[in-house]
Amino acid sequence: MTKLINLSSDRAAMTNKTLGILYVEDSEILSSTIVEYLQELEFDVVAVSSAEEATAMLEQRSFDVLFTDVGLPGRSGAVLAKEVTAMYPGMRIILASGYDLSQQAFSSNVVLLPKPFDLDAIERALTLPC
Repeated sequence: MTKLINLSSDRAAMTNKTLGILYVEDSEILSSTIVEYLQELEFDVVAVSSAEEATAMLEQRSFDVLFTDVGLPGRSGAVLAKEVTAMYPGMRIILASGYDLSQQAFSSNVVLLPKPFDLDAIERALTLPC
């Protein structure tokens, strides 16, 4: 069983170093809402709409977190998560899905975020231990 970290103490730790988050979502409305929320939490967020764009962005700069939807045009977010885990083993990955995914299919750096989720669930996913 994974235990939750106290968000208030972990928030202080996160503000010492702003996390760089690559957010992958093909829904413009959802993407703009999530990006705005993460920016309010003072994270450095870059949003793209496909796995292919995410791969290109990862070649341009480094990120601490990949936050991706499973259902994307082209390659799925699950495939992207596995590719990123192989290329960047220390990167935290948040995989959002309305499908029932097994944690066993992914490495320990992947946090599964079931849909529908609320904004607080995103913050909890960012602070869970890997």
